Amino acid sequence: MTLRRLSLFSVVLLAAGVGYWGWEEWQLRQPGFHEQDCWFEQTITGPVHCGLFTVRENRQKPDSRTIQLPVVIFGTERPQPDKEPILYLTGGPGAPADLGEQCRVNHWWAMRRSFPAGHDLIVMGQRGTGLEEPDFECRELSELEVPPEAPSDNIRSLQIDAAARCADRLRNDGVDLAAYNSRESAADIAELRSALGIESWTLFGRSYGTRLALSALRYHPKGIRAVILDSVVPPQADWLTQLAADFRSALEKVFADCAADDGCAQQYGDLATAYEKAIERLSAPPTKTFSVRELLGHGERTYRIGGRWLRFSPASLSEVEDLEIPFDAETLNDMLFAALSDEEARSLIPVLLREIAAFRSSVMRAQFRDYLLRQAEESDIVWAIYLSHVCHDEMPFISKSRITAAAKAAGSLAYLVTDAWPSYLCEFWPVGEIDPIENTPVESAIPALLLAGRYDPITPYPLALAAARHLPNGYAYELADAGHGVLVQSDCARRLTDAFLRSLERPPEDTCGPQALTARFYRQPLENRGQIGPETGSESR
Repeated sequence: MTLRRLSLFSVVLLAAGVGYWGWEEWQLRQPGFHEQDCWFEQTITGPVHCGLFTVRENRQKPDSRTIQLPVVIFGTERPQPDKEPILYLTGGPGAPADLGEQCRVNHWWAMRRSFPAGHDLIVMGQRGTGLEEPDFECRELSELEVPPEAPSDNIRSLQIDAAARCADRLRNDGVDLAAYNSRESAADIAELRSALGIESWTLFGRSYGTRLALSALRYHPKGIRAVILDSVVPPQADWLTQLAADFRSALEKVFADCAADDGCAQQYGDLATAYEKAIERLSAPPTKTFSVRELLGHGERTYRIGGRWLRFSPASLSEVEDLEIPFDAETLNDMLFAALSDEEARSLIPVLLREIAAFRSSVMRAQFRDYLLRQAEESDIVWAIYLSHVCHDEMPFISKSRITAAAKAAGSLAYLVTDAWPSYLCEFWPVGEIDPIENTPVESAIPALLLAGRYDPITPYPLALAAARHLPNGYAYELADAGHGVLVQSDCARRLTDAFLRSLERPPEDTCGPQALTARFYRQPLENRGQIGPETGSESR
């Protein structure tokens, strides 16, 4: 049974004589966890349990409607009572948990293997991202057709109008958009633990999921044994306006690595110079374009990209096969941005820059194709949920003058500050009352492992460090071989996770080889580990 079919039960109303199906629908609308048969084939090794978790949409309103969140529990083959479950918190904000399609569910089986054996892995679709009705994807915005020659001011006006129409539609459907933020989601976490009868568990947050894990530490610490924060977003950090600077910093590390390697330097030369030449060439008219058919071919094919096999069928793109996609300076930066967090793609950056500087189309086409296929494989952000979170948790604390200054400092990368995070939509998006506490550090003595990738252009190590300084039992590490999303990229990260979960103390110094870590931070042992004391940290790079 699909999630969509489950959601269609809402058309059956509870009335005198409606019988079993009306009663079942009424039950599903009552707060709590309702176990059900899984809506996908159970091809995964080990026990799998599924259900719908019902919560109040807005806990501040007694008459608030209820909403349902899908939950899947991937059990371990060999249960060990001393190993607590791990709740996985997806990022975004607004990234779906991908619990509906078979191929997506199989991804979680692979993800479970990234964690130490013996722990159940629990995945909950966060509010607004798990069910298909109402439509939180804001198609008014995501499918907005903008003329290529439209000035940027006109584009913004069209986007603002589309966002306002989406908000109006959702409110007319009875949605309370002020109830979709990190604080309400943190309450969902606390209620789920209680509903499942779990005494304690570990929270694992990736990217914006770390923001949610930290909110759970702030508002609902009971039952949280530990947290693992992968690619950290601390609430007090102004990470949105730093995006261009962090991207450039990560890219310069790739340039420096090549310069320090005699073979790379001899073969590809000065990558910083090659990058500037490539940007200059792609910024000059005429703009190079590729058609969809030119990029992906005429027949059905399977491509191996980043260790995965992706199948392409021209029939699925028949309506857009002649679409021309521009390959300009902004496209190159987007490709480099994505490549930084994929080891295989990152290793090809020197080749890409050399070939583009020489304007050789064959390499451009091949890497552009791989980039587009990767993007198509990634989950889409649910726009309404993204806007509700960012406009409530982040943008109220970032002044327009700071955005302007950051954009000016970014130069040609200014669009990463002004457009990648459309802050201008927040003025027209209803998020309710803002609590200033959302812009303050989370203080907690609960053990925490914080992981950052050296090449991460979104959540670099300084953000992990900013969070760790307020966690007396927190241990922060920068992994030498990773970008954004460390655990799935780094063997060292998996060893650190294993050692941390065994003892909830600082992993031994010999957990990873000497070249695996480029920075670390932790405090010296405190006399009273239950108290937050003065900082006595140890930091090395």
